[in-house]
Amino acid sequence: MKRRQFLTGASLAAGSLPILARPGLAQKSAATTLRVIRNGNLASLDPIWTTAPPTKDYAFLTFDQLLAVDMAYVPQPQMAEGWTVEDEGRTYLLGLREGLKFHDGEPVRSADCIASIQRWGARDGFGQLTMKFIDTFDAVDDRRFRIKLKKPFPLLPAALGKSSSSQCFIMPERMAKTDPMKAVTDTIGSGPYRFLKDEWVSGARAAWARFDGYIPRKEPVNGIAGGRIPAVARVAWTFINDSSTAMAALQAGEQDYWDSPPPDLLPILREDRNIVVATRNPTGNYYMLQLNHTQPPFDNPRIRQAVAMAVDQSDFLKSAVSDPALIKPCYSYYGADSPYASEDGADILKVRSIDKARTALKDAGYAGEPVVILGVMDSPATAAMCQVAEDLLRRIGMNVKLVAMDFATLAQRRVSREPVDKGGWSLFVTVWTGSDIVNPAVHQMLRAGGPTAWFGWPNDPQMESLRDQWANATDADEQKRLAVMLQVQAFKTLPYIPLGSVLNQVAYRRNVTGVFPSPVFAYWNIAKT
Repeated sequence: MKRRQFLTGASLAAGSLPILARPGLAQKSAATTLRVIRNGNLASLDPIWTTAPPTKDYAFLTFDQLLAVDMAYVPQPQMAEGWTVEDEGRTYLLGLREGLKFHDGEPVRSADCIASIQRWGARDGFGQLTMKFIDTFDAVDDRRFRIKLKKPFPLLPAALGKSSSSQCFIMPERMAKTDPMKAVTDTIGSGPYRFLKDEWVSGARAAWARFDGYIPRKEPVNGIAGGRIPAVARVAWTFINDSSTAMAALQAGEQDYWDSPPPDLLPILREDRNIVVATRNPTGNYYMLQLNHTQPPFDNPRIRQAVAMAVDQSDFLKSAVSDPALIKPCYSYYGADSPYASEDGADILKVRSIDKARTALKDAGYAGEPVVILGVMDSPATAAMCQVAEDLLRRIGMNVKLVAMDFATLAQRRVSREPVDKGGWSLFVTVWTGSDIVNPAVHQMLRAGGPTAWFGWPNDPQMESLRDQWANATDADEQKRLAVMLQVQAFKTLPYIPLGSVLNQVAYRRNVTGVFPSPVFAYWNIAKT
């Protein structure tokens, strides 16, 4: 029996459906609860400390932002009533909307916003860039505060309102004062839903309840901007890593929404008249081979270049997605919807030759050092790409070991800078959205500041200098020139190797309404009939 035939049969067999919740509780709350199938695990409750996707999505339910970008990446007021620019661009005065509260009933104050910006600015790439321009913060009163800059920085609103991780979420001052290098464990937020910590079981489930004290904006939702309306009483995540089990639950009506159905199951889901399959994030998902620059063998740039010569993006993409309409090679460090997208400097990705890569690897002095791939298996796409990477590296002559794990384990292990024989790592496959790589400021993986860079810790002062020059430029043509120069330099350093893009699909029951285009998995504004 073919795999799809088996899965179809399993999804229709009532006796095969899993018990995902206590029947009485499920029946009582089903009409007012948005039940979401999640892959991976919610392991951390601090969206500043980690960029893990489940934590980011948890934060968009639990916290709010001062500003938020729309689908055109234009920053709009969110918690802020608005802002004014003074002193020839050197001062921003921001005012909070009246009546904003945290989940413990305390008012949102200027002091909370200032502390939240400072903590975010210590960890996030765009935040660190922003803090280079900030001179002082000044709380005018509880609803107004002033940011004084050392020199004009027109990107400040975009920084505070960005949709890419890590976002500048507003926390109570006491939480925001936590050491940025230590994870916050408290969950008092400022957003439309309260996190129900007593119902959270890591790896199994998580739940939120509508925060009645939340005041949505009146504007229509647009990306992550506009009114964030808590349209259902509860949002409940169930972590189901087995795809056939997840599909069966959705088809049986035990779950309402699936944020990442595997591409090979999409034809089955499309045939179900009770299910909608759609593109929610038009910017796409971009896959990357993340290399550890601090340990052999990838501390050698010539070895990184040898691997890039062997990569054929089509092999990686086709291993994960069979529908050619959903995949697209990308020979750029920027997403296809970025004004900076180009193929300048990308010749090394167009070699696509095992023989040339094998020769280059030998010439680079590779001496059989072990290569440890951290293979995330709870995502079918990354699991497939990790296996392609393992085969590719073996074929060019590398000593490879693929270590299978779930995402939560990866999130813990990738912080290690130890050698591979002491728990370290060599590479892993990661994925970000097009909105995460739209420009040099939000692009975490294009940072090359060594210890302050993203996991892999590339160190290239020229890349950092070009990024700073881009941030200081005020002319659009000059910004584009510098962004392209940064890409050309990146293809020499190879902070990571681009693997191309996939257009992600979501699936949900037809009685789910209000699903809107978004660069993140946002669950506000979504209701059930």
